[in-house]
Amino acid sequence: MRAAIDPIRDESGTTLVELVVGMAVGLVVLSTLTTVIIVTLHGSARVSARVEATQNGRIAIARVMEELHSSCVAPKVAPVQVGSTGTSLRFIRAAGNQGAAVAPTPTLSEIKLEGGTLSQTDYAATGGAAPTWTFSGTAAKSTLMKNVSPLVAGGPVFSYYSYSNGALSTTPLTTPLDANGAALTVQVKVAFVTAPGTTPVKDAGASSAIQDSAVLRLTPPSFNEQAVSLPCQ
Repeated sequence: MRAAIDPIRDESGTTLVELVVGMAVGLVVLSTLTTVIIVTLHGSARVSARVEATQNGRIAIARVMEELHSSCVAPKVAPVQVGSTGTSLRFIRAAGNQGAAVAPTPTLSEIKLEGGTLSQTDYAATGGAAPTWTFSGTAAKSTLMKNVSPLVAGGPVFSYYSYSNGALSTTPLTTPLDANGAALTVQVKVAFVTAPGTTPVKDAGASSAIQDSAVLRLTPPSFNEQAVSLPCQ
């Protein structure tokens, strides 16, 4: 019978070459898995950030549109005010929950983009009658949202349009609005880019473009192309 092999003297096993090859293959597999995990986590974070930005932006613009749609507080009184610019919208709107009232109490509002923050300042009416209301000198200020910028660097957030030949003009009115421009403004477009408030992802895919518009009319425009269609008619 063959004598049992002494385990101490047994030299069979994995060679150094096999060990090196095995380690190299393992590193390749580990590197691939790590890359897949990183890409997946990055994509998931970017999607979550974009959803957050879109959600916040839509809440803010829905509020602005709701207030613009309640801005015809008196017939034939233009709600958009003189001095409105591409980054500052000044307009008169119905106060509080009076949007459906026959003669709602007005509020003078200014929505302004400054330093990446979209804020709103409201001045309550203290007296007077349309169109010469008087408003309080004390303002109530609130922040609509942060991390906001124009669609195009240096471009407007607010654009103003009038009727031309029986249809909405495609050319915005010159800002800041003068008395004539404010009196003719029948549509306000709002457009901006919003970034997520908190996210580890810092790339262009995390931001979201939001835009909407409101037509300030009580009735459709005249079929007569020569007629002047003014706001809140």
